[in-house]
Amino acid sequence: MENFGTMVENNCILINFPQGAGGHMLGRMIASCDNIAWYDHEQNGEYPWMPYCSPGDDMFSKMHFNKRFKGAAETGADKNRIPPILRTAEQRGITTTSQDIAEWKQRLSPKNFIYTNHELLDDTKKLFNPAKYIVVIPEDIDLLIERWMRSSYYYYFDPARKDYLSGDLYRDKAKEQGITMKQALRNDFEVQLSNYKEYVTDDDIIVNEVNDILDYDYFSAVCKKLELVVNKNNYLKVKELFKNRSHL
Repeated sequence: MENFGTMVENNCILINFPQGAGGHMLGRMIASCDNIAWYDHEQNGEYPWMPYCSPGDDMFSKMHFNKRFKGAAETGADKNRIPPILRTAEQRGITTTSQDIAEWKQRLSPKNFIYTNHELLDDTKKLFNPAKYIVVIPEDIDLLIERWMRSSYYYYFDPARKDYLSGDLYRDKAKEQGITMKQALRNDFEVQLSNYKEYVTDDDIIVNEVNDILDYDYFSAVCKKLELVVNKNNYLKVKELFKNRSHL
């Protein structure tokens, strides 16, 4: 059941979601608002209704995007790229602090910006607060696994190792544990969703089914709580992108 709470004033909107749950599609929809700073690097598309396109990422959803602005280098940290956080940062030998995040908030203000992630909710709140949160909590784990197999399976964790996909990671994990890949996924999803349910508050927006954002009234209600300026024409453009190429 969806819950729209009272949001804390801030210009960073966290979208916490399990892999395969459509958080990037949700992010593009939210980015259609006039007071959102879009990640306009050429791979993401100059506008949120332009599809993701990057050499070597052919299996990625066209709704995907990374946290790079126009002018960002292909690899490494620079002034046009918001760095990864927590476990993802650790895997790449990076440390991202609350001060780093605060500097990006100041730099992008008065615009809002989106930060999609798969981290545990309490960890992101410690790093980003104060912030606004959309927490995606799918109710059907079997459907989530099916969607993961069609999309996130083909993603990589480290740009330096594009040949090692999420599917490879979970195949190896399942082999080590003597279980199926689907059971390994289910175990991790259950831990992640349990964490979300424990640390979500009435200030957060809870979304159970990301496809609900395709309903304009629902979208408008979400944006109102986030204090975003809805641009219906831009919203419809992103919705058309979803219709043309989607893993959901």
